[in-house]
Amino acid sequence: MLTYKNDPLLLDGETANDLIESERTDLIFLDRGGGILNLYSAFVKKRDFVKKDKIVQPLQTTVYAKVSRKLIDLVKERYSVKEIKRILESYTCRRSSVKSSMGKWFEKRIIPLILLRVISMNNEELVEFLDEVEYITDFLNKSRFYSPKTLGSLLASRNVYLVGCSLGDGHINKECKRWTLVDGTSHKGKMIYSRLFFEKLGMLLTNLIDSFKIKEYPTKFELLVNNKTFCRFLNFFFGLPTGKKKDCILRKPLILDLVEEDLEKYFWRGCFDTDGSVNRQGAFDFCTSDKNIKKECGLYLSKISMEPKVDPLSVVLGMPELKKFCYIGLSHPRKQMELMTILKRGAEYLNIRVREDVNDINPILLKIYKSLRVDKNYRIRIHYRNLSKEGITRDKIKETVKDLFGYDLKTTTKGLMYFKSKKVYDYLNRLFIFEPFWKPINSKEEIQLLKEWDKVWC
Repeated sequence: MLTYKNDPLLLDGETANDLIESERTDLIFLDRGGGILNLYSAFVKKRDFVKKDKIVQPLQTTVYAKVSRKLIDLVKERYSVKEIKRILESYTCRRSSVKSSMGKWFEKRIIPLILLRVISMNNEELVEFLDEVEYITDFLNKSRFYSPKTLGSLLASRNVYLVGCSLGDGHINKECKRWTLVDGTSHKGKMIYSRLFFEKLGMLLTNLIDSFKIKEYPTKFELLVNNKTFCRFLNFFFGLPTGKKKDCILRKPLILDLVEEDLEKYFWRGCFDTDGSVNRQGAFDFCTSDKNIKKECGLYLSKISMEPKVDPLSVVLGMPELKKFCYIGLSHPRKQMELMTILKRGAEYLNIRVREDVNDINPILLKIYKSLRVDKNYRIRIHYRNLSKEGITRDKIKETVKDLFGYDLKTTTKGLMYFKSKKVYDYLNRLFIFEPFWKPINSKEEIQLLKEWDKVWC
């Protein structure tokens, strides 16, 4: 006899990440082809039946489903009211007064998800029953959730992006009933972009739920969803933690690896839109205190041919990598605008390479040439901080320049040494090619990038 105690579909704290790692993907999908999602394990948990070692009334705490008239007629044809009461009590291991409620269930076509489980003959039939579900709701039919039913609908780019935003600045409370996301800035003039961002996210949420709130504070906005089913959906399929993030290890959703398409970029874009920033010099920083998510971020960026720097506080992409970053991009209105401003401006710093027809170069100059910069006013600059990382001291640089060119270097407070000389300027340009790391984008490229980055809002 099937009960909640021996039901193989009933899980407790396991998420899809755990099931994929333990090679139990059959508990993520209900069909052999791996396409139909296991909504039962996602939304009904063992803890719904026992709380603090006491059996509770699960039909008042577990989720309900709005189903088709076809399924209601099938249930009424197959079972009498008395039989339904008996099998529900057998499964929940508790006597109940559901007999008086069944009239309302059938009239409104809203029945406990548990009922679909206990009347199905096998997983194949449960799949058929779940296909007749219009939405998942609560006991009082207030918090509706329009759940994806297949892997394809689950991994829509907008859902993956939303998960990334949640991992960045989102939070699911310990009871797994409330989801919040925070965004803001201390610059009052830019708060309008945070509101616009949340309005766009709200449009994404309407594909899944029908109720959310946006609260405004002096320096931030808060997006709030009170929907237990939505929270369990994020927790189960995407592994988003409940409670304090500092008490767990953050990671990307492993379910993204089950498809060939690179959906991971949308996940990281969501993370970057919430915890990332573009500075005026053209570098991008992703700030997080979680070591694992920094590691996974660095690995992904390296996989798509970028060279990130991972430090204790953040993952940094330098200005030379910014054009490549367009592959991921940003969708937050303010951060998107900041990134686009730099892309239209072009790279301020130059890439230096030796000309192909040059063979004989002073070996000392070869050691320092990558830290040289030339300006149109014949100023030659040296970033000595870059050379100090290679063990070349400031005094050694001054000595080298004096020996090579006969000039004394002046030093600024920003890690820069320089002198002016048209003769040296012409000489260096004969030896090296000074070119931008990447060229500014044109209007056509700008339109195409914005179109690509804004696809998540569609």
